[in-house]
Amino acid sequence: MKPFKIQVSEQEIYDLNERLIKTRWPGEMIQEGWKKGAPADYLKKLVDYWLNKFDWRKQEALLNNYPQFITEIDGQNIHFLHIKSPNPNATPLMLIHGWPGSFADFVNVIEPLTQGPVGDTNSGSAFHLVIPSIPGFGFSTPVKEKGWNMFRIAAAFSTLMEQLGYEKFAVHGGDMGAGITSIISALAAHKLIGTHVNTDFYAVAGLGMFPSDTSFLSDEEKPRLERMKEYKKNGTAYLEIQSTRPQTVAYALSDSPVAQLAWMVEKYKEWTDEDKALPEEAMNIDQMLTNVSLYWFNKIGASSAEMLYENMSMAFNWGADSDAQPSNSWTPPKVFSAMTVFGKPADQSLFKKLLSLTGEPDQYFFHEQGGHFPAMEVPDLLVDDLRKVFDPRRA
Repeated sequence: MKPFKIQVSEQEIYDLNERLIKTRWPGEMIQEGWKKGAPADYLKKLVDYWLNKFDWRKQEALLNNYPQFITEIDGQNIHFLHIKSPNPNATPLMLIHGWPGSFADFVNVIEPLTQGPVGDTNSGSAFHLVIPSIPGFGFSTPVKEKGWNMFRIAAAFSTLMEQLGYEKFAVHGGDMGAGITSIISALAAHKLIGTHVNTDFYAVAGLGMFPSDTSFLSDEEKPRLERMKEYKKNGTAYLEIQSTRPQTVAYALSDSPVAQLAWMVEKYKEWTDEDKALPEEAMNIDQMLTNVSLYWFNKIGASSAEMLYENMSMAFNWGADSDAQPSNSWTPPKVFSAMTVFGKPADQSLFKKLLSLTGEPDQYFFHEQGGHFPAMEVPDLLVDDLRKVFDPRRA
């Protein structure tokens, strides 16, 4: 285990800027807003901001304010942040990002989680934070061999907590991080205080775990389920191509920063609070571009696609009908679990009915604000939920 600092070279920054300046824009398409993807007029404005106003060195210094390390686990370099709370009763908590995210997603929750509520120094409402980069993301690169699916990642992250001396800990995750969190609860149940995951309409719909028999749904719920099915059919092309042909998409994402930007910003638009007209209204534009820059500098567009390919190729039927009970389905042993559903429609009854088919959590929270990226969109709500879940259960 060794300390780590982010140090992007001047040559890499120069190369990025040159590529942005020399962008070969596609021919004009009939504009239909965001229906076909990121609109050219919007993307050109965002590229101009990235080139002329965004300050990578400022964001790099901000990230380097937090202690970072690289350790080798199971033959793979694992990058992580480790921020210890001054509170002697703090609870160890691992935060796990997803796609298209990184460890930088959590910058806005670090201080409130490590410091605890204002004026409270002893209650245990503070956390020691461990924020790893999933192999293939952040600085956990390059991935040296095949087989880094969520099960192997979960085992590595559990080992990381052992290396740091944490005998009992809590875990939170979203997107792929939610899947890893659930698997850690099986692999390291005896070590866990509990787990918390965040989800949203698009995350649940994207899983495609729809029951064939809908007789248990109300007349109001059935049309909402159909909306989920429609998204699964028409809104998950990004997942299909990355999980089946990662090599093909890797060329574009590694050669064109605008391709990487468009690939990510479309999801920042679609998966954030639907009351926000543009991604930068839902989250800070500099934090958004910090993530995109991390993907560009580290060629994460390619390596993250490879990780999605690995995970969708697992011998596990994630997409089976919920009532089919396939022989290779899997249910983890019991660990206290909580879930927050962010964004509209916060359809509590439908979510609970669908999730009950595969094992619902012990505790729910619902918020109409936010979306797929709560740590960036609504950090205060996420912090509050994490305290409510883990404060009563700290070791």
